[in-house]
Amino acid sequence: MASLILLKIIGGVCLLLFGLKLVRSGVTRAFGVQLRKLISLATKNRITSLLAGVGVTALLQSSTATTMIISSFAGQGLIATSAALAVVLGADVGTTLVAQVLTFDLSWLSPALLLVGYIFYSGKEQAATRRQIGRILIGLGLMLLALATIKAAAAPLKTSDTLPLILAPLDSDPVLAILVGVILTWVFHSSLAIVLLLMSMVHTEVVPIHLGLIMVLGANIGNVIAPFLSSLKEPPQAARIPAGNLVMRLAGVL
Repeated sequence: MASLILLKIIGGVCLLLFGLKLVRSGVTRAFGVQLRKLISLATKNRITSLLAGVGVTALLQSSTATTMIISSFAGQGLIATSAALAVVLGADVGTTLVAQVLTFDLSWLSPALLLVGYIFYSGKEQAATRRQIGRILIGLGLMLLALATIKAAAAPLKTSDTLPLILAPLDSDPVLAILVGVILTWVFHSSLAIVLLLMSMVHTEVVPIHLGLIMVLGANIGNVIAPFLSSLKEPPQAARIPAGNLVMRLAGVL
């Protein structure tokens, strides 16, 4: 029984990650050029840079993708370090806003998004913007379906005798809980997915809210590991951006 529940939760997480990937690829293919132009125009000062980071990440649903785009800009000398860090800080805010919206029960929207998305995606023109919008809608529909699946699968765990034994070490050791959050986020390369997973677990009272908050702190650190490691081979101007983001995240967690 426990293994079946775990399998359902893992399946829900995989579906959530796939939905995120569809949204990200759809936005990039349909509006990638416009997004790059928006970033280049909005990075004249730190305030507009911050707002650009929020907007782009809300569309891409990935602060990692935004950070890597900004790092490439900085490596080419197209953006100042201060403005680039402001964009990255806005990207962190954008991820938070997306997660906040998805805390509402929007599962009723999933069938409609999937239906309209499929109709758009089935168009004859493979590279048409309409087809990519369909991809985005399908991705959003799958994300909402995945969250509903995770919540339904996790509900029986409330009465489990084994789960408290597993969570006890994390509950008594905040550092270990943060490290688990870091590792999970680094493995899945998506802090949004981990935050939504924890949200579902807390919603079903499987994970205590204080433990969920601590693991979210770990997710904030784990989300910057991949961009930081990939930037080590880049020019110093590009490497400063994920490094600065890592310092900001660590300071926030501390």
